[in-house]
Amino acid sequence: MITLFNRVISHISIVGVLLTSFALINVLLQFSWLALLILMLAMLMVFLILKQEKQSHKVEIETVKDQPIEETDELESKVQERTLELHIALQELEEANKELQEKNTLDELTGLYNRRFYDQKILAEFRRSRRNLTPLSLVVIDIDHFKQVNDNYGHLAGDECLVAVSSCIKRCLRRSADISCRYGGEEFCLILPETDSNGAISLAEELRESVEVCQISYNNITIKLTISCGISTYLQQKHVKPEHLFALADKALYKAKDNGRNQVIQHVFEKVSDN
Repeated sequence: MITLFNRVISHISIVGVLLTSFALINVLLQFSWLALLILMLAMLMVFLILKQEKQSHKVEIETVKDQPIEETDELESKVQERTLELHIALQELEEANKELQEKNTLDELTGLYNRRFYDQKILAEFRRSRRNLTPLSLVVIDIDHFKQVNDNYGHLAGDECLVAVSSCIKRCLRRSADISCRYGGEEFCLILPETDSNGAISLAEELRESVEVCQISYNNITIKLTISCGISTYLQQKHVKPEHLFALADKALYKAKDNGRNQVIQHVFEKVSDN
């Protein structure tokens, strides 16, 4: 549209120039009022044409100036809108990922961490203990005579017992750094960073007493439980690995069972081969 207008203006300019030239010729050949009138009209036309062109040029400049600003504002608005949408989508994805991760690392029945999480965390805490030269204790827990509970009262009653023991574990663990896991079946593990053998024994005894006085009600039946605990502590002994830490605690657990159950036994590391 602007190009067509410019062409019309150019044609009018040519006509004005021709009329002006014609008028000047007439003035030179024959000075008359008619020729003078034509000359004045031609000059007025040229003046109007030049003025119109100047205004048109000014409008074009302002249009060129304003157009990028409007486009830039619109683009910035779209970018901000897309950025906000992306941020919301990332938040939703992060929440979904967190929820999925919790489902993958938590035991549905007890609410404690599961075996998969234990395998990951014991390795991480073992490395941190070795790096920082701090003690790391592991407590392995087993419910005494749990098979008899399932056989006498059913597996639903057994599930109630597992939940009750888990509640006792949660109450006894007061530090956020301490980690409780359901290792499998009726067996549990406590990962206690920066905890020496004395601290681990004290915590295990508190837990044992808590379970002993706990009474589980199921179908108007009261079930009493006891637990046995085995403890091992890592103090940067040579050639010791996370699996050695568990094996020693598990060995202490079975010693507690052999000694009559409902007790806490600690096992110290002997010389471990590097093979």
